[in-house]
Amino acid sequence: MQGLSRLGVGQRRFIFFLFIIGGLLLILALALLLYSSTVNSGRSVPIALVPEVSVSTAAELPDRDAFPAAVAAAADGTAFTGSFATGAVWRIDPDGTVTELPDTRDLIGSVTALAPASDGTLFVLDGGDTDPRTSGGIIWRIGADGTLSSYGALPEERSFIAPNDMVVSANGVLFVTDPGQNLILRFGPDDEDEDTVSNGVAWWLPSTYGNSQPGAITGIALDPTSDRHLIVTDPELNRIYRVSFSGDEAILYDHGNQPNPPGFDGVVMTPDGSIYVAALGQNGVARVNAETGSLDYIAGLFRGSSDVDYDPAGGRLLVTNWDQSSLVLPLLSPSLPFTIDAITFNAEARPEATVTP
Repeated sequence: MQGLSRLGVGQRRFIFFLFIIGGLLLILALALLLYSSTVNSGRSVPIALVPEVSVSTAAELPDRDAFPAAVAAAADGTAFTGSFATGAVWRIDPDGTVTELPDTRDLIGSVTALAPASDGTLFVLDGGDTDPRTSGGIIWRIGADGTLSSYGALPEERSFIAPNDMVVSANGVLFVTDPGQNLILRFGPDDEDEDTVSNGVAWWLPSTYGNSQPGAITGIALDPTSDRHLIVTDPELNRIYRVSFSGDEAILYDHGNQPNPPGFDGVVMTPDGSIYVAALGQNGVARVNAETGSLDYIAGLFRGSSDVDYDPAGGRLLVTNWDQSSLVLPLLSPSLPFTIDAITFNAEARPEATVTP
């Protein structure tokens, strides 16, 4: 202290500020350490919320940056997923074996959706990168022989803003959601002339129904009980639509101002007509109860349930567990391994095909 008293006023002030700043930095470091230890405290394991289902791991993905935002199942039980961060695409065999598809990591930027076609083709929706401030995207086609090529060029006057999900119909038409434009774009053969291909046609924009809040449609699925209808979700308005191929629409579910908004994302309708949605806002999977007009959560505690699909060969739902928070929150490490999880129905609850009325 005697040494400090001999220093000039300016020097003493400088040392004082060093002590203050050092103390603040120490407090900040301790706070960050506490935050990091809290958010990285353990891996959340999804659980069943109703007795008629069980939840398990269908496949573990090999990379620390897999971030599987989407999952799609083919008729034979083969599933596909891809990395939102690296563009790698993986095939998942029914036994859980994971194989990376050649060239996908090198050519694809960010996988946001996948759609297997009946002829063995796999369509991949590429958002470009993980930065939400950027716009654009491209559709890739992976042939049955593994050949990777671009598909469905957009017209000059239109481009993707934030392509999110897609589905392919029985006759090869691709329907792609773009919440950045709040519409569905159509690619593929025209109904009137199958030799004519329409690329990037702005096909459907949802009605507002008097709601001034803009929507942002994301999830899309085929209606297996009809060959000409789609199921579409909107996480902004928390609605689920049924849309005919002619563009007619109906609201199947509207959460309105109820608490616990689900934040709908991926959606699927099973052969018996049941609708299951990935409720990303609640990190769960829910069934739409047509009788009561409510959501019945069947599984929860996922780490980013952004997509769900039905595996017809295994009679189960496949759900992404992609832990997307670690892409945007500092010091938050992903809870490895990244997985695709399975919701398995017991024998009495397994969805069965019904005759289309």
